[in-house]
Amino acid sequence: MIRRNKKRIVLFMPHRADPGEGVRVSPDLLPLELLQIATLPDSEGYEVHVVDAMVHDDYLKRLMELCDGALLFASSCILGYQVTHGAEVARAIRQRFPDLPIVWGGWFPSVLPERYLEEGIADAVGLGQGEVTFHEIVQAIDNGTSLEDVAGLCITVDGKPHYTAHREVVGFDAFPDVPWHLIDFEQYVKLQNHPGKSKLRHRLPDPVDFPKGKELRIFSYFSSFGCPEPCTFCCSPEVTGKRWKAIPGDLLFERLEECRERFDFNIVRFQDANFGVAEKRSNAYCDKLIEAGSPYWWNATYEVETIARYKPESCDRLAEAKCHLVILGAEAGSEEQQAKIKKKIDIEKNLEKALGRIYDRGIATGTTWIIGYPGETRESMFTTIDVAAQMKHRFPGSASDIFPFRPIPGSEDYRNALEHGYQPPTTLEEWGSCLEYKMEIDDIRLPEDVVWRWRRYGATASFYDGLVHEGASSVLGLLQKIAGWRLKRGFYTFPIEQKLFDIYVRLSGQTQQDAIEIDRTSGVTPHPVQS
Repeated sequence: MIRRNKKRIVLFMPHRADPGEGVRVSPDLLPLELLQIATLPDSEGYEVHVVDAMVHDDYLKRLMELCDGALLFASSCILGYQVTHGAEVARAIRQRFPDLPIVWGGWFPSVLPERYLEEGIADAVGLGQGEVTFHEIVQAIDNGTSLEDVAGLCITVDGKPHYTAHREVVGFDAFPDVPWHLIDFEQYVKLQNHPGKSKLRHRLPDPVDFPKGKELRIFSYFSSFGCPEPCTFCCSPEVTGKRWKAIPGDLLFERLEECRERFDFNIVRFQDANFGVAEKRSNAYCDKLIEAGSPYWWNATYEVETIARYKPESCDRLAEAKCHLVILGAEAGSEEQQAKIKKKIDIEKNLEKALGRIYDRGIATGTTWIIGYPGETRESMFTTIDVAAQMKHRFPGSASDIFPFRPIPGSEDYRNALEHGYQPPTTLEEWGSCLEYKMEIDDIRLPEDVVWRWRRYGATASFYDGLVHEGASSVLGLLQKIAGWRLKRGFYTFPIEQKLFDIYVRLSGQTQQDAIEIDRTSGVTPHPVQS
């Protein structure tokens, strides 16, 4: 029996991927967005409940029981299936409890808040950072005061969308750590080790030296908010104002140590948009870890130019502190396209330098690329594919994944896409399918020869990685060299090494699964990060 309390707050995390399609998002992604906004209300004694569709199969039943007599219902999402699923659930809540205030936040609602108001599933939409904004929403609803006095909102006033005052970004160190007691971490651990038959999306590789047979206990964490980069394809510059606020390295270590004592995790996945902005902070965190004997592995996002500027000893610290994966967004292979997207990586000077600094210290790199920007030439797309292939050859076993451009609302390139004929979705259901990596996006189409080269690169890269493992036979080593030559030279016609591999498998009496796991169909792997 649920205790009826007018100060009950119900928070819901929608599915990040459509389970009806046999897809599940990696269970190391905890509902951090909800835990962040729960911090202040929970510290003041509000009865906060977190319902996560990932681990709560009976989420709708739970929500209906919890929302009966609640103070408010709130949810958060990013672009992808979460938009569709979240909207479906919010409509069900609205129908059952028409007077219950519904609040939305997160990256996607922040850039299309009016859509949520128009579809009748939100009374208020938070814009940008939500911790203080949500706290003030709770207080206003509880006290019966106007939401017009709460900064950082889009609400309806006199039948029209109304934007309240601007909300400044506040560092996470200004708040206590999140209320971890609101989730059952063991539910996520169980899924991490027994995911079932569903295909996992956003799954990061385990540390190379992780003990075989040891239980995975992966913990995710937000240590910073925002990003100072002006990238045109991302909505962060407009949502965060290019502000970056981070928990100091020493305090970050202390907070995670408290969590480790509680949850006994062995891997940490930082879900920050840009973890490594400040070299001094990165070093302080690493130094604390090293002093403690580097008690767990961890992974995070760093920028190519940032790592290129780091001192070599700072990179040494990453390895000694058991960082096992650094995710780097390269995004374009030509200097011209780099300038257009305002990332401005010195491809010639700093790309291989940065990747090498990480990889050569035994840390895997995950590099992402994009093709098909609004107005991008075929030559530019070919250059990106070629550079991605060269990096795959130079750093075998590390990701160098290419994705088609996706117009993200709230970004400069979204507006550029509209000017180039892109017809955006008109409903939340349609928006919910917009982060599926397909080759055609309404009026934005990749040239056929670009698609062919992209696919052949993907197949070759997968094959190459499948052969990069210790103890490969001389035959497999030869096939790997042929695939590597193909990546280095960008020559993909007639993949003879893959034909020879099929013959090798048959002659050796193995099955494809017994030999090497290789995806020869699409070459598309799950994007490790999402803006």
